[in-house]
Amino acid sequence: MKEKTKKMKKLSDYNLSILFIIIIFFIPILTKIHPHTDISSFENRTLATPPIFNRETLSSGEYFNNWEEYLSDHIVGRNRWLKLYTYLNMNILRKNKINDIVISKDGTLLPFYAHNRIYDPETHKANIKKMANNIEELSSYVDEYGGKFCFIGIPEQSSYYRERYPDYFYNNYEFLCNSEKTMFLLLREKNIDFINMNEEFKKENRDDFYLKTDHHYSFRGAFKTYEKIINKIKNDFGLDIQGALDENEMDIITIENPILGSRNRQLYYLYPTSEKMEIAYHKEKIDYEKIDNGVKSPEFYHMEESPDERPSYGVFMGGDLAETVIKTNRSNLPNALIFGDSFTNAVEPLLYYHFNETRILDLRYYEDKSLYKYIEEYKPDVVIMIRDDLNYGNNEGNGNFNRK
Repeated sequence: MKEKTKKMKKLSDYNLSILFIIIIFFIPILTKIHPHTDISSFENRTLATPPIFNRETLSSGEYFNNWEEYLSDHIVGRNRWLKLYTYLNMNILRKNKINDIVISKDGTLLPFYAHNRIYDPETHKANIKKMANNIEELSSYVDEYGGKFCFIGIPEQSSYYRERYPDYFYNNYEFLCNSEKTMFLLLREKNIDFINMNEEFKKENRDDFYLKTDHHYSFRGAFKTYEKIINKIKNDFGLDIQGALDENEMDIITIENPILGSRNRQLYYLYPTSEKMEIAYHKEKIDYEKIDNGVKSPEFYHMEESPDERPSYGVFMGGDLAETVIKTNRSNLPNALIFGDSFTNAVEPLLYYHFNETRILDLRYYEDKSLYKYIEEYKPDVVIMIRDDLNYGNNEGNGNFNRK
C-alpha cells in the first residue's frame, strides 16, 4: 500500500513538473509566434513591444523586466482571461470598481481616479493660462480680417456626473472645478466669446444629456450644444443665419440595438445596458456635398451593416477625421470652421445646415498645414473651438494651433 502511495505521489510530481515545463517554456513560445496587435481596443492603450537585446539592457536588467511586461500584454488568450476576470468581479464578487471603471448605484460607468493622484494646481493653472493666451491670439487673428471666434467648453461625462461617484471614491472634483473656474475667468478677462456648456446643462439638469456607458454626451446633449452655438452666432455675432431648429423640425431616430459605450468597452461590454443612440435628420432637406479627407462621403451617420450589430459613438460622422468639408452652395450664408476632438462629431450633422460652407478639423490628425495657415487660406466668417473640460490645460493636439 505504501509502495502504491509512493508511486502515485511520484506520478503526481511528474505531472506537475510537465505542466510547469509547459507553462514556463511553451506558453512564452506560443505567445511569441501568435499574431499580435499593437493596441488594446478594450483597454484603450498601446501594448508593450518586444524587448531590445543589447549589452546595456542585459546588464541593467531592463531586458528581462521588459520581457515580463511584453508577455503580460501579449500572452496567448489574454483577452479571454481578462474577460473572465471581469465577469467574476462583476457578477460573482459584485465589485463596483473593475478595470479602472467605477460602477455607480444608478448604473453610470465612470473612470477611476486614485486618491493619491498627482495633481499640481499651480502647474495646471499655468497650462490653462497658456491655453487662454493662445486662444486670445487666435481670436485676435480671426478678428483682424473681420471674422468671429467662439470657444465652446464641454464637460466630459465623468465631469457632468461627478456627483454620482460612491462616497468612498475620488471624483476629481478639485481638478474639474479649478479647470472650469480658471478657464472661463481668463476668457472673460480677455473679452473672448465663449459658451460654458456645463452651466447651460445645469440650468435644465436633465439626465439624458450624457451617456451612462460612454465618455461623451448623448444626442440630446449635442443638440442643446448646437442650439446654444447657433443662437449665439445669430444673436450675438449678428450673422445672417437661420436660428437653431426645434426638435420637432428634425426626424429623430432611435437606433434599436444598445450602444457599445467606451466605458463599457473597458468591461469587455459585459455590463448590461439598454442605453440607445439617437440620430437626427433635418425634415427640410437641402443639397450638399460632403468630403472626408479628400474623398466624397455623403453620410453623416455611419450605421453598422448587420442589423444585429450594436452602434458606438462613432456612428456620428464615422468617428474622428482629420478634415471634413461640407458645401451647401448658398453664397448668401457665412462660412464656418469648427475644430476639436470627438465632441465635435455629434454636432457636425446639425451645424452645417446653417452655413454656406462648413470646414471641420481635428488637429490631432490634420497635418497639411497649421491652423493659422488654414484660416489664412479660407478666412471663415466664424471659427468655433470645441474643447472638453479634461483638456482645458492641454496644449497639444487641438490645443496646438501652430503645429504643421
